[in-house]
Amino acid sequence: MPGKPPSSGGPAPEALLVGRRGLLLLGTLTFLTLLPFTGKAFHIDDPMYLWAAKQIQSKPLDPYGLEVNWYGSPMRMSDVNKNPPLTSYYIAGVARVFGWGERALHLAFLIPAVVVIIGTYLLAERLCRRPLLAGFCTLLTPVFLVSSTNVMSDMLMLAFWVSAVYLWITGMMKNSAWRLLASGVLIALSALAKYYGMALIPLLFLYSLFKKRRPTWALAYLLVPICVLAAYQWATHELYGRGLLLDAASYATNLPSQWGKWSIAKLLIGLAFTGGCLGAVWVFTLWTWPRWTWLVGAAIAGTVLVTVVATHTIGGRAMRVGGENVWMAAALLGVFTTGGLGVLVLGVQNLVGRRDPESWLLGLWVLGTFAFAAGVNWTTSGRSVLPMVPAAAILIARRVEAGRRNEALNMRRTAAVGVLSAVLAVGVAWADLAYANSARVAARRIHEKYTGKTHTLRFEGHWGFQYYMEALGAKPVDVSAAYLDIGDILIVPGNNTNVYRPNEDSSVLVETIEVPSSRWIATMRSDLGAGFYFDGIGPLPFAVGRVPPEQYHVFLITPQRK
Repeated sequence: MPGKPPSSGGPAPEALLVGRRGLLLLGTLTFLTLLPFTGKAFHIDDPMYLWAAKQIQSKPLDPYGLEVNWYGSPMRMSDVNKNPPLTSYYIAGVARVFGWGERALHLAFLIPAVVVIIGTYLLAERLCRRPLLAGFCTLLTPVFLVSSTNVMSDMLMLAFWVSAVYLWITGMMKNSAWRLLASGVLIALSALAKYYGMALIPLLFLYSLFKKRRPTWALAYLLVPICVLAAYQWATHELYGRGLLLDAASYATNLPSQWGKWSIAKLLIGLAFTGGCLGAVWVFTLWTWPRWTWLVGAAIAGTVLVTVVATHTIGGRAMRVGGENVWMAAALLGVFTTGGLGVLVLGVQNLVGRRDPESWLLGLWVLGTFAFAAGVNWTTSGRSVLPMVPAAAILIARRVEAGRRNEALNMRRTAAVGVLSAVLAVGVAWADLAYANSARVAARRIHEKYTGKTHTLRFEGHWGFQYYMEALGAKPVDVSAAYLDIGDILIVPGNNTNVYRPNEDSSVLVETIEVPSSRWIATMRSDLGAGFYFDGIGPLPFAVGRVPPEQYHVFLITPQRK
């Protein structure tokens, strides 16, 4: 049977043929799905990686030896950036050949996205009989498509992660030293792309113990990433006065969250991000569950809806969404929470109901990622949920198999869920693209209208808007200076971070520039409850409803009025 590990002599020719067709299909579909997004403006934390990449081109051994104004005043990049530099090295190499344009860099980031899908398929071949379904369930999630259309570290980390897991599993099966060594190297690269990649070390350590029932020589290969990370900690301490690995760990665990640590609110938001980031793919498992579980799920969703609408709180913590938007936000929170709970149940079932090491690997992969995203990390975001998606997709495929043993899979139902998943995932990714592009449009429009006068053009806000404003010559406000010059033009975006309206006694609102964004889906709008990149903006990964245009307030700095 295709996808089932052979007993000896390698896969049959028919299995290889089907496997190659599946790989070709998934790889091509991933590329074609993401290709329309390659013109997306740089967005959210993209600028941090781009600035570090430009620093690397001039000083390759000092990636964070520059200053950035990210929180309102100039700071050392090493104090601000809490991610390792491998992604910026990748960008620097690509930009050296193809330039700094959005399309060139987004095309380069299609490569790790395709690797994730292919790696998920290859891994699923070893763990289930429907690797194509697992591949589709990974691809057709909002979090995968959105993360694939940025130039941040998440997809590169996940590409190394999935490849490392595949090589480790096959290396253990075949007692292959080179596969285990390659896996150790890939674990190190995953952690140097994003620190969460180091979670593979305990995950694969436990898998190996379950697999062999005792410590074996294979565990020695996990010393490779440990030694690499220790060397990185030492090197960054020498460069910047403190090791960036432990500094990032302290930041992630100690920074306060408005939802609290290990609170009911944080748990609900973690579940909502899990269900929402997976989109509709968890619906594949609905018809495999007993009917009474559907009623339980509906009751949970209804309880969340009624409680949030009645109290305007989540787990006792105030929610800022109001008006007619609160009903939609509460409904989505209920549905997403139920979906996220369903995903966690799949993980728990693999720990309790199955005794094989591969089931434990998948269960711990999902549950461990959830624990980090919902409780350990300072914020819950789509980016922190992303690493669980390949494992969750394989669990969904396994559940579908287990639930349909006595009858053929209903293809019409599968097709319907697949179409729903695709429409939702592409819709969310397109909404994020529209939001990103609106900042680039706004920067260009403001530049054309207000540059070239006698005043200085200054702005607040960060993310992609800052990148394009600085590229056009505008100056970020330094709040530590505590003043602006009379006659300056100040731009304050309405939907951004670290923004403050100027004193009314020393400024005049000249106009408000509106730039259309997505119309019916939002990934970052506090008034709708959407906070895909930061749950402090909203408790949902995305929201559905009428999305207002993005607003940019233009102020003229005037003499102090008494």
